[in-house]
Amino acid sequence: MDFNQWLLELIGEDTQRTASTKAGMSESTLSRQLSRGALRPEMVIALCRGYGRSPVTGLIETGYLHEWEAEGVGIPYALQEATNQQLLDEIMRRSDPEALYLFGDPTGESIDYEMDDDLAARRTDTPGEGPDVDLDVYDLAVADSSPDEEEGDPGDYEA
Repeated sequence: MDFNQWLLELIGEDTQRTASTKAGMSESTLSRQLSRGALRPEMVIALCRGYGRSPVTGLIETGYLHEWEAEGVGIPYALQEATNQQLLDEIMRRSDPEALYLFGDPTGESIDYEMDDDLAARRTDTPGEGPDVDLDVYDLAVADSSPDEEEGDPGDYEA
């Protein structure tokens, strides 16, 4: 790894003095590390922060981390920060045509669906696989909470 080249790519037209100031380090510390041919991980992190680059990216670029070591690290945080609309958009992006058919197109545009043979087969009655379900009029069953039924009544669940 050529740390001098990495630093030049990071700081662009800035001087080492400007870079060390942005990193919150002394210029002599930066120069000393560069003269030894390596930047300490703490310096890489400080420089990345000073230049608005992800420290994880900098640590990967300088060889302190392998790319696979950072995979998925930010996913739980990103999911917490994502809006409901962003989550729905991602679900819809990953969805198959049947899910789009069921839940609709989030853009509001009309979608012309051509069902493949597999999808069409799943939507027709196949012996031994249950009844034909018309997805256009399919309603989810909701438990009846009328007073004439009690919880645990044998009629609540049919085999």
